[in-house]
Amino acid sequence: MILDFVRRLTLLSRARKRTILIAYDLAAMGLALWGAFSTRLGEFYFPTDPLALGTAALSILIGTLGLYHLQVYHIVLRYFDLRVVGRILLGSAIAATAWVILVYFTRPAITVDGLEMMVPRSVGFIYGGFLFMLLFMGRYAMALMLAAGRRDGDRTSKHCRNIAIYGANASGISLANSVRADAAFRLCGFIDDDGALHGQIVAGVPVYSPKALADMAQAPGLDEVFLAMPQASRSQRLAAIARLTEHNIQVKTIPAPEELVSGRFTVTDVRPINVSDLLRRDPVQPLNRLIGEAVEGRCILITGAGGSIGSEICRQILRAKPAKLVLLDHSEFALYAIEQQLIEARARLPEGERPEIAAVVGSMLSEFLIKKLLRAHDVDTVYHAAAYKHVPLLEQNEVVGVENNVLGTWVLAKAALDAKLTRFTMISTDKAVRPKSVMGASKRVAELIVQAFADDPSCETRFGIVRFGNVLDSSGSVVQRFRSQIRHGGPVTVTHREITRFFMSIPEATQLVLQASALARNGEVFVLDMGEPVKIADLARHMISLSGMTVRDDQNPGGDIAIEYVGLRPGEKLYEELFVGEETLETAHPRIRMAKERFIAPDELVGHIRELRAAVASGDSAKVRAKLGELIEPDQGALERVEPELADRI
Repeated sequence: MILDFVRRLTLLSRARKRTILIAYDLAAMGLALWGAFSTRLGEFYFPTDPLALGTAALSILIGTLGLYHLQVYHIVLRYFDLRVVGRILLGSAIAATAWVILVYFTRPAITVDGLEMMVPRSVGFIYGGFLFMLLFMGRYAMALMLAAGRRDGDRTSKHCRNIAIYGANASGISLANSVRADAAFRLCGFIDDDGALHGQIVAGVPVYSPKALADMAQAPGLDEVFLAMPQASRSQRLAAIARLTEHNIQVKTIPAPEELVSGRFTVTDVRPINVSDLLRRDPVQPLNRLIGEAVEGRCILITGAGGSIGSEICRQILRAKPAKLVLLDHSEFALYAIEQQLIEARARLPEGERPEIAAVVGSMLSEFLIKKLLRAHDVDTVYHAAAYKHVPLLEQNEVVGVENNVLGTWVLAKAALDAKLTRFTMISTDKAVRPKSVMGASKRVAELIVQAFADDPSCETRFGIVRFGNVLDSSGSVVQRFRSQIRHGGPVTVTHREITRFFMSIPEATQLVLQASALARNGEVFVLDMGEPVKIADLARHMISLSGMTVRDDQNPGGDIAIEYVGLRPGEKLYEELFVGEETLETAHPRIRMAKERFIAPDELVGHIRELRAAVASGDSAKVRAKLGELIEPDQGALERVEPELADRI
């Protein structure tokens, strides 16, 4: 019956709820004043003197107006918390003070046991205390009833999920308050590594040790754990995730500090654990002064602007106050998508920081188009992200891959040199180091082109090269393939048990590009310190665990998802390297390394490119491969078709 009443109460309009609260407060003030008189006089007493009653009524009216002015009636009860206490206390003080002032000036008399006397001054203080308790406890009781009504209603819907929050800290408490306001969740408690908190009550729920996870995962069942550790180190987060996935508990996390600061997320934006959370190192923080030096006030051209890397470069640049963004991509749909995203993001920027955005559909192979773009938009800086990057596909499409990756870079870099641009930064890959694939070889030759133009005596452009490791969740990445395979029930396919890769997140990759462009002077190669390489088999196991499932293998034949080893693909290596040589130099950023590597003199390179262009024009893939092999041979990377069965020889 009570719950039925509560449900009806929740359906009332905001105005009606406010009327009920005002009526309650009027009654509470009268009750508090009666209680103050009775407490002070030691007997149940109600004043009968008209002046005393008029004074009481006027003080109650002033108190109600004071509460309204303090916006106490605008507080939504289901979000009621201790921060409201200050307003209620001040409102009670206003009502009590009004009573004391009115009594002082009107001097009403009261009769007790036949004796007439003045109203005791202490009644006002007692009145204020009683009133505060009634106003606060009444609202708190209403908030509890409403919460109980929501929880009961949700139980009947059978969609309520039991959750715990890992981290009894400020972020965890803020998240707990939001969880309580959502009927889809039932908060079971906190989990924290701090032994001093175990067994304590935080935000109304107990704090458990991580050792209690085994029991919590059993009936009545813990469905999810929200990870509230935004300030924790990468190792601490990994340890917490490992404890949770051990019990097949689904894990979600709140955004990292840099995401909160950016304004794109709030502490209540809970999301599934991202694979980037599993990088066995702390993320590399950018030096904003370098990004500002490279971007602020400049007109910037981004090739491949619709790709996963190019589009993130666009988003990062937009926040760094450029004068203009010119987006180039041959994919109409991808270009339209990033243009619309940037236009929407630009509208949220301050009035004086909204750059012009120009989207151009076209190919960087068109020398006429590139020169026209640079001249028409007065381009100052180029970020060259356009390339074909899929290793097995380019093994079967050598001519197209080389035409795009090599000849496209030649057209673009030469146009930048001739136009005397300030900066030109090319995005390369660790597969360009001693390459075993067409893709890697084509990117290495593209690097040689950039380095050759940087060595040109007439060069006024600061050319630079950035080598990426594998970028987590970029288009075509292994992470996306694993995620799809897990979603469809497996198996997850890994090419080799021992294969490793360097990994970096998309924000790290794009920030590296912008910082390297500020550091580049003469064709240097820049690489991010990505820590130790990650075994792909371990990555697959982690992703399966994070999905709340187990790996099916010999030790666990009843598991959910199997991992199959299918052999290396054509052009694939067991491991990647970051530099052609061993000597590297420090830069202004403590975790960005730089190298000045072997290059081919500009005059000599012109002849090689002429021959390569002829081979591409004739469609002769054998000649294309031969010329690539000739250009990269000094790097000790013979270009050959690598079949899976040759894995052990790589």
